[in-house]
Order: sequence, then C-alpha cells, then structure tokens
Amino acid sequence: MIEHNVGSKVNGVSARMASRRHFWAAVEQFARYIVIGGGATLAHYVILFGLVQVGVSPWRASVAGSVIGATLNYFISRQAVFNSTRGHIGAMVRFGLVAFLALGCNATIMAIGLGLGLYYLIAQVFASASTAVFNFLVHRHWTFRDADTVGAPTEPQPDIVLERPPRKGP
Repeated sequence: MIEHNVGSKVNGVSARMASRRHFWAAVEQFARYIVIGGGATLAHYVILFGLVQVGVSPWRASVAGSVIGATLNYFISRQAVFNSTRGHIGAMVRFGLVAFLALGCNATIMAIGLGLGLYYLIAQVFASASTAVFNFLVHRHWTFRDADTVGAPTEPQPDIVLERPPRKGP
C-alpha cells in the first residue's frame, strides 16, 4: 500500500511540509524571475516606445522590443533565477524555441488588443503578463532544467508502507 496522508515520512520530513517548501521555493523563484526579468521587460518597453515615436507601427515595434528583451532575459535568467548548469548550446536552443513561441503569443495578444482599440502600451501590459507566466513555467520545467535532474522526482515521493495487521488487545 502507498501511504499519502499527513503521517507519511520522506527522509524524516512529512510529505506535507516538503510539498509546502517546494511550493514556496517555486514562488520565490517566480518572484526573482519577475523582478530580474523586469530589466529585460523595461528594455522591451523602451525600444517599443522609441520605435513608435519614430514612426514604426506599434505591432512591429513590439516584436523588435520582444526579441531584444528575450536576449537580455536569457543571460539574466540562466544564472540569477534558474542557476542552470545546462550547457549554453542546449539552453540557448531551448530558450530560442520558447522565445519564438512567446513572440507569437506576444504578437497575437498585441494584435487582439490593438484590434479591440486598446492603447498600444495597455495592450503590451496584457501581452507581457501572459508571456511572463508562460515563459517562467516552460523555462523552469524544460529550458533550464539541468540534464542530470531529468527523470529525477521533482516532488517528494511517498514511502511504500506494508499494511500491518490490526492490533489485538490494549
């Protein structure tokens, strides 16, 4: 029988406590991702604003800003957020694929927002928030996941406990 209740122990620590620690570690990592990634997002917005001011369409300016912001975000996130030891080639290829998907997500949300008549900076806020969550989750679980941890459990595993016969007597 596999025991999944509060009393199950994983290396001397209850599964519930280990799960809470895992949750709060992920929350802290996401907070670091948002704060540190804010610099890359700021670069994106500066480029977006600057290009719009010189006559580039908001959609194209957003795409250009997104590419530059993603490049900065790779170098910031690799060490400061995910502390990855995955090789640069493998991580960059994965990051590039995720950035390409995020670029499509950003461009689509911008097009929808502009189509609805939103001011371009407001539309970009929605696009940035959506892609930030998407990027964090994919980078955490795929892009920067160290090769030696693939296949390793990410959550504490329950102990296998043999059923004991009921006790008789006091």
